[in-house]
Amino acid sequence: MNAYDVTLVVPVYNVEQYLQECLDSIAAQTVFERCEVLLVDNGSTDGSYRLCAEFARRHANTTVLVRRGGGAGAARNLGMDRATGARITFCDSDDVLPPTALERMLEAAAATGAQVVVGMMETFPKPTNWAWKGYFGKGDRTFAAVAEMPELVHSASACNKLFDLAYLRSHGIRFAEGVHFEDAYVGVAALVLATRLALVDQCVYQYRKRAAGNSTMDAIWTRRQNYWDHLQLVEYLHRMGAGLPDLSRAVLDLFLVRSYQGFALRAPDLFQGAELEEIYTRCRAVYQDVDPDLILRATADARHRVAYLAFATGDFGLFADRAARLHKLSVRDGGAHLVGGLPDRLAPLARATPFTAHLEHVREVPGTGTLRLAGRFEVGGMPLVRPLEGHLSLRVRGSRLSVPATQVRRRDMRNTRPDTEWGGFTADLPLDALRQGVHDLEFAVDAEGGQVVTPCLVAAGYLRGARVVEHGGTRVVPHWKGRNRAILMVLGPARRPGARALLGGLVAKDAKHVLRRRPFWKQRLLRLLTKPLKPLLLGRDIWLLGERGDTAQDNGWHLFRHLRTSAKRRGAYYVIRSGSPDRARLAGLGHVVAHSSWKHKLLMLHATALVNAYDIDTYMLPDGWDRTRYLKHLNWRVGARRVFLQHGVTDKDVSKGLHRNRTGVDLILAVSRDEGRFLSQELGYDGQVEVSGFPRFDALTPARGSRTILFMPTWRAYLTVASYSRDGGGREARQAARDRFLASGYREFMVRFLNDPALLAALDRYDYTLDFLPHYEMRAMVGDMVPDRKRVRVADQNEISVQEAMRRCDLFVTDWSSTAFDVAYLGTPLVYAQFDAEEYWDGHYQKGYFDARRDGFGPVCESVEETVAEVVRYLRAGCAPEPEYLRRAEKFFEYRDRQNNARASEAIDGLMRGARH
Repeated sequence: MNAYDVTLVVPVYNVEQYLQECLDSIAAQTVFERCEVLLVDNGSTDGSYRLCAEFARRHANTTVLVRRGGGAGAARNLGMDRATGARITFCDSDDVLPPTALERMLEAAAATGAQVVVGMMETFPKPTNWAWKGYFGKGDRTFAAVAEMPELVHSASACNKLFDLAYLRSHGIRFAEGVHFEDAYVGVAALVLATRLALVDQCVYQYRKRAAGNSTMDAIWTRRQNYWDHLQLVEYLHRMGAGLPDLSRAVLDLFLVRSYQGFALRAPDLFQGAELEEIYTRCRAVYQDVDPDLILRATADARHRVAYLAFATGDFGLFADRAARLHKLSVRDGGAHLVGGLPDRLAPLARATPFTAHLEHVREVPGTGTLRLAGRFEVGGMPLVRPLEGHLSLRVRGSRLSVPATQVRRRDMRNTRPDTEWGGFTADLPLDALRQGVHDLEFAVDAEGGQVVTPCLVAAGYLRGARVVEHGGTRVVPHWKGRNRAILMVLGPARRPGARALLGGLVAKDAKHVLRRRPFWKQRLLRLLTKPLKPLLLGRDIWLLGERGDTAQDNGWHLFRHLRTSAKRRGAYYVIRSGSPDRARLAGLGHVVAHSSWKHKLLMLHATALVNAYDIDTYMLPDGWDRTRYLKHLNWRVGARRVFLQHGVTDKDVSKGLHRNRTGVDLILAVSRDEGRFLSQELGYDGQVEVSGFPRFDALTPARGSRTILFMPTWRAYLTVASYSRDGGGREARQAARDRFLASGYREFMVRFLNDPALLAALDRYDYTLDFLPHYEMRAMVGDMVPDRKRVRVADQNEISVQEAMRRCDLFVTDWSSTAFDVAYLGTPLVYAQFDAEEYWDGHYQKGYFDARRDGFGPVCESVEETVAEVVRYLRAGCAPEPEYLRRAEKFFEYRDRQNNARASEAIDGLMRGARH
């Protein structure tokens, strides 16, 4: 008779940081005394083995085994071989078991006799919505085969399951060794072979989504070996399924297609020659006879189906270079297809899905009488790496108008996904040709055999930039209806008398909105009621300025101070939170408004310009105003122009977040012609860039002599949740970010640099102090990095502004921060510590027009040793600037005359004058 009801096998490898939490959850099991625990150390080099040994000393039912090599699969197999329980389950050593997990699964096994018991798995710190979770929430259930719940086959882990050990041994089910995806050899095989399955409607396993970035799943598409490991799994399961009943075999095929679709899509990007041919040949052997209808169900879209179409047709060229083979659409059964002339059974695999178009930008082209619409389109499965063959057009239903659309290259789309680079389009509508009414907008492509058409949808940029366009007494409103369908509302002359004109006008739209209690109806009503009093109480031309909600240190503050003092502008207001320490900087200027106050909300209803150095929607909207609903229901009605002052020089390719079609910005400031050209040509700000210089540069006068080195690295998007992110901020998200940070090369460099003996000795020798000023987004993460030395300090931005710290420093050290331009403007020497180039460009930004080695204002270093050596060299020379770097700065900046605020103010005035004509 077995001594234990269940054996729990835990493979352990270098997880000291998480292991104790896992072990505590095991000891807390309500049936712990009935459980045999086998901890299998896989050659750990940290303190993991010690923790296992201590746990075993405290618990007689625990044994520590050692198995070096073979990975987690070998460790689990050793546990299976040594297990004495009638049933067996598994737990990874960085995960957690809920207290009743084993009890509930044992009860289900005893009650049903199921060979496999499956419970719910949850992930933390963020949840994952797997399709197979849909089977839960309906109570405990029993099934005769996995075909009764086919999506469950994708629950491939062995960790949320309880297995009959004799069942596994009788079928020879074991983990693969020395490869990734070893779980599926047991999890999937056991599910499809079982003749009795039980579901426990409870979470029995909590899977930790590791934050350190070193797990298999973090590099799933970039690690070449994964393609071979998963192909080996696919072939194993394919062979195993040969004798299965048809329904169970179909479920297995569902797994085989769905789980390899990402690899099949990306293999041609990583492999070539004989290796790619081998992948193709082996895949074709598995997939060529799979039912096309099943492939349709298993794959995400046409982009993923092309590979399976190639397997089915024996077309290696289509698999290896789809861009060369797919460049023109055909029409079949009224739909767009990537390939024509296919047999009926395969034709659905070539259907282009999704086929979509989004409008992102609508504006009147000055002096032309045309309305320019810009957007993006996607033809599922079609690589848009060059212009698509076939005529493109934009239709305005209701005006019987169809105009040519021009396909354009989009840098931001290429950076998001290279095969969408030519997925942009523009089209010009003659305003005189638009009839009154509400018009749907459609995007069309001529193809072989006809034309394919899709409705235009709205994107965020379309909503941000939407406002009333007046032309010859006609008003055109870019708007939306239903589920984000883009429309144009064309209204009659604004001053035409009569009730009919009133009912068809914008006031009537407001009235209907209020009566129907649509979102922001109270604000629409308040705007109507207060509009006559606006010039008297608030000013005729209201410019609402700000930065982050609690700051007044950057371009927004400097421009506001200029507007309220030198320019004497009545209608300028600054929004800042009432408790902000920076509020004192605004004393005496007047028109300072508490963020989210009633006055802030009232100003938002009448603003003619929203002016910010940061994201407008994130930092300027009052608390409680939902961003999406604001853009849909209020932003277009107010019609405020958007001005982005920037908070740093755009030297990198930030097009994914800053492209004009995404931001809806009407005016953006630049400091140099090179920057202006880049913003205009690559980021879509054609005619909307003003090379004025930054307002804060007017106050950038050197005050060197403090004998201070300022160390100011920038942040990393892959290490922390940005303050403007919608989905961050919870305790678990913050802990995950901290875990990433603690394991990062970024932190390692900071610690080594700040504690470097040669640097500390040089500070003493030459009588300098190093001030460490972490980026706003990283400030909470740097607590224990700074040594307890009087010559190394963490700068407090509540005591000294960033600009003041830069003015006073004698030497500046940064990595990739755009603050290097401010320091170069001052003429202060600087050192670039670009220690993580590959990781930075891969996970943060893309390269732009500026290269620090070629164009920068100081030496570029790649290690702690190089950085320290350059710092010491400057200290030895009294921090004297070098002529070559001064020459580069002189060449880069367009203006150095302290008239940046005046030019910025005039640029906004020019924008507003144009808006009124």
